[in-house]
Amino acid sequence: MSNGVVDIPAGPVADRLSVWPLDDGTYGLDATFQGASGYERAAQYEDFLTDLPIKWSLRQELDGGWTLRFSPISAEQVSVALSAFVH
Repeated sequence: MSNGVVDIPAGPVADRLSVWPLDDGTYGLDATFQGASGYERAAQYEDFLTDLPIKWSLRQELDGGWTLRFSPISAEQVSVALSAFVH
């Protein structure tokens, strides 16, 4: 981590990304992985994320997808997270 930013290694590409603002000026970000390999692709991030000082969770969606949810995070952290899912 440098300047409060965590370097997240690029991993499996998410099938769907959602970013939304929160009332306190922070953001939420969902990275959703679909298909038979959705859980495996999302879970590849778990070991790395466990050691980070950010709030996140892994949740199963009703359509069978798996979502990594980050919330609340700063605008700077949104940028770093997106770089891990978009490459």
